[in-house]
Amino acid sequence: MFSASVIPAEREFSDPYYYLKKQLVWGIVAIFLFLCFVQIPYQFLLKIAFPLCLVSIILLISVFIPGLGKSVGTSYGRNFNRWIQIGGFQIQPSEFSKISVLLFLTTFFQNFDPKKMIWNRKQVISVIVIFLILVLIVIEPAFGTTVEILTVIFFFIIITGFPIRRIILLFLAVLPLMFILVTQVGYRKKRLEIWLDPYKYRFDEGHQLVTSFRAFFDGGSFGTPIGSGYAHRYLAYSHTDFVLAAFVEDFGFIGFTVFFLVTLYLIYRIYNLLLRVKDKSGFYLGIGILLLLSFQFLINLYVITGLFPVTGISLPFFSYGGSSLLTIFILMGILANITQKGNLVV
Repeated sequence: MFSASVIPAEREFSDPYYYLKKQLVWGIVAIFLFLCFVQIPYQFLLKIAFPLCLVSIILLISVFIPGLGKSVGTSYGRNFNRWIQIGGFQIQPSEFSKISVLLFLTTFFQNFDPKKMIWNRKQVISVIVIFLILVLIVIEPAFGTTVEILTVIFFFIIITGFPIRRIILLFLAVLPLMFILVTQVGYRKKRLEIWLDPYKYRFDEGHQLVTSFRAFFDGGSFGTPIGSGYAHRYLAYSHTDFVLAAFVEDFGFIGFTVFFLVTLYLIYRIYNLLLRVKDKSGFYLGIGILLLLSFQFLINLYVITGLFPVTGISLPFFSYGGSSLLTIFILMGILANITQKGNLVV
C-alpha cells in the first residue's frame, strides 16, 4: 500500500508518507479493536444485533445530511454519498453495517425452518430492517457492498435446507431487478461498457483497468524493484481497490502466487475450525464472516484482472481505507472468539 501510494501522496499533499501515516493510525486502532472483540462473547453481540442494525440505519442516513456527510462527484456524472466527515478522518457506514447485518442475519437464520414458514411479527420486522439497510446502501451508492450482503443471504438460505427449486425461482424473480439496477443506472451501465471493452476507454474511464493489465505485464516473474522510479508510473491511485495490481508489479508472479496461497490457507484454516464449532449460532456467524471475507478476496481479484466489472470492493488487509480495515479486524476478532478452544469439538 505504501509503495502504491507514494506518488499520489507526493503529488496531492507534498508528503510521500501521507497515506502511510493515516493507515498506520487506522492499523493501530484496528489491532486494538481486534483484541477487544476477541474477548467479547459473540453471544452477547448476537443479543444486541437489532440495536446495532438501528445504529447502522442512522449512520447510513447521516451520509446524506449536509455538513456531516461527504459527497464525491465522479466522471460518470454521479455523486457518491458514502462517507461521514469527522475531524480529519472519514468513516464509511456501509462498511460497518456489514457487522450488524451479519449478526442480525445469524439471529434470523439460526432458527429458520423452510418447511415451517410461519411469518410472525418478529420475522416481518427482521426482513424490513435488512431490506431498509440494503436500500440505503444502494442509494449511496455502494453496489458492491449490497452484492456482498446478498451473497451471504443466498448461502444462508442454502445452508438452512431451503428447497433448490424455490431458490432457482427466487433467483429468476430477482434477476430482472438486478438487470435494471446494472443496465439502467448511468454509472453502472458505463462500468459495464468499460468492462466489455476497456481499451476503447483507455484514455478516460477505462484507464485504471488497462493500466492494471500493464502492471501485471511489467511485474513479470519477479517484479520491479521498489524505489527504482519505474514502478507504478501508469497505475494511478492503485493504493485503494487496485492495490493487488501494484503488489504484482512490485513482486511479480512469484509474489502473487505466495499471496494467493497464503489467502487460500487462511480461508481453509477458518473453514476447518468452523466445522468444529459446537454452537449453531456461532457456526452461522462464522460462516457469514468467512463468506464475506472470501467474496471480497475473490471479487477484488476478478476486478483487477478484468474478469468482473469494477465494483469498488477493497482487498482485505491490503487496500487503503480506515473503515474497511477496522471492519475486517473486528470481524476477525469475532471469528477468533467463535473458534476459541472452549467452543470447538475436540
